[in-house]
Amino acid sequence: MLSYSRAVLVGLVCALVAACSSGSNPAGAQDLGIAFLDRTPPPATVPPAAPPSETAGFVSGQNAVLAPPPGGRIPSRVTRAILPSDPLRIMVVGDSLADGFGIFMKPVVQERGLPISVANRGKTSTGLARADFYNWPANFNNMAATTRPDVVVVHFGANDDQPLRRTDGSAVPFNTPEWEAAYREEARKILDTAAAYGAVVYWLGPAPDRNPRRNALLTRANGYFREEAAQAGAYFISLPAFTAGPSGEFVMSANGTTIRAADGSHFTVAGYRMVVDRILRAIERDNPGIFSGPAIEVARLQ
Repeated sequence: MLSYSRAVLVGLVCALVAACSSGSNPAGAQDLGIAFLDRTPPPATVPPAAPPSETAGFVSGQNAVLAPPPGGRIPSRVTRAILPSDPLRIMVVGDSLADGFGIFMKPVVQERGLPISVANRGKTSTGLARADFYNWPANFNNMAATTRPDVVVVHFGANDDQPLRRTDGSAVPFNTPEWEAAYREEARKILDTAAAYGAVVYWLGPAPDRNPRRNALLTRANGYFREEAAQAGAYFISLPAFTAGPSGEFVMSANGTTIRAADGSHFTVAGYRMVVDRILRAIERDNPGIFSGPAIEVARLQ
C-alpha cells in the first residue's frame, strides 16, 4: 500500500499540473501520469511477489507470451471467499489515467480497511492503437497469468487518436471503418484474456477531454467499449455519466469540486478518488457482502 498522505499527494498533483501546463506546449494525455508511476511491487499476498516484465513477449522477441487457459467467459461475480488473509486481488490496466486510478485506489482501500490488494499496471503513453510500442493484449496476458486477479479495471483511449500500428509493422489509418474494427479487436483480446483467467471486468468509458480531436475519439470509444463489454459479459462504467457536463461536454468541476487537471485530460486528486469510489461501489453492488465476512454465498457460485 502507498504510504503517501493525502496532503503530499495534493501537493504533488498541483506541482505536476503547474509544470505540465506552463510554457508553449501544454501537456498531452500521456504526460502527467509519468510522475504518478507506482514502482511498489505487488503485496506479498498476491502471487507472485515480482511483477511480470513490461516488455515480455513482443519487444525483444526473446520472451514468449504465456498461454492462457482455453475458453471461458467473464464471470458476473467473484467466486471465492474474500478474507483479510486472502484479499480481493484487483488489477488496474491501461494508460496514464488508469495509472492514476490504480495509484489512488491503494490509499482509499487502506483508509476504508477493505480486504483488497491492488496491482497497479497502468502505463503512461500507452493504449490499444500502438502494439508496436507497447502490446497491451500480450502484456496483459502475462500479467494475468502471473497475478491471477479476481477483478480487472480497464481504461484506454487517451492516447489512441492515431493510426493503429501492429507488431508486424502494418498500420490502419485513423478515422476509418477499418480502424474501428481493428481497435475493437484489440479490446476483445483484453476481454478474452480476462475471461480465460476467470476475472470480473470493469471497463471504464473514458471521460471527456478538452482537446477536440482526442475528445471526438473518446466519445466514439465509449460506444465501442460499452458494446464490446456487454457482449463479453463485462461491466461498463461510464465516466462521462458523472464527470461531464449536462450535454456530455468537458467540465473542470463537479458539485463545486475541481475534478480535472489543468492539462484537460487527467484528473485531480479529488477526481481520481471520485472515480475510485465509483469502482469500489460497483464491485460491492455486484458482489453483495463481499467485504463483510467470508462471503460464502458468493464463493459457492458457479
